[in-house]
Amino acid sequence: MRCLRFLLLGLASVYPLYWVAQFVLFFVPETAIGYWLGDPVKVLGISYLQATAVVRPQAVFPVQWEGLAAAIFFAGLILGLRGDRFITGSFAIVVLGQAALLPFVNIVLTVPGLPIDVIGGGAAAFGVSVAGMYGILRSTGGCDFYERMALLSLIALLPEAALWMVLRAAYPFFDTRFLLVLLLPLYLAAIVASLLPANLSDPALDRALTGVPWTEILASSVIAFLLILALSLSSYNGELLNSQTTDQSVPLLDSR
Repeated sequence: MRCLRFLLLGLASVYPLYWVAQFVLFFVPETAIGYWLGDPVKVLGISYLQATAVVRPQAVFPVQWEGLAAAIFFAGLILGLRGDRFITGSFAIVVLGQAALLPFVNIVLTVPGLPIDVIGGGAAAFGVSVAGMYGILRSTGGCDFYERMALLSLIALLPEAALWMVLRAAYPFFDTRFLLVLLLPLYLAAIVASLLPANLSDPALDRALTGVPWTEILASSVIAFLLILALSLSSYNGELLNSQTTDQSVPLLDSR
């Protein structure tokens, strides 16, 4: 039952954490900077994948550095507010680091050479994910490497893989290489976190180690449902507006 709770919590929380991480990394910083500088903001898209924004005529700062700065800021905010006491709080740090790492990996794969700043930024983003994985282990326990990897697989790795399999069915352009870029760093972060020395036998954590509260699973499920519902309604309203615009343009073409 304990393992089932971990898996259910991961499945219920992975999508809202992923989408919110994309929003706060690639929409909020650029939008805030654009309004601060008085530049117009262009929203490139809001979908089930993410929400992105850039200012005209080009982004103020490179997207990878905006994402990394936002990831470090919000991860620090979670730690400062003691949100890492909850498994979902630490999982959020993992997803923030994963999302911030992706632009650096894309640069490494597409740009010749290995710039020092890109390597350093990628290492910092990877470190954020490792910190989140370590926080998960502090809340779940684990006597040795294998048990820690099993726990992280139930909470983070398997739900992430399931999420991307679902998104791949909806978006065929997600090829195997793209999935490896997303999941391999997460797997490596889990290995590093499992190898780190940790005192996971703190008596204060005994109550947390007994399992995940059903309230946390229920709250994550409700948030995921509301997020999907909101995105579905926004997509439906956009399609309805486009169809009304098309219908109104037809008589004008016929009258000519």
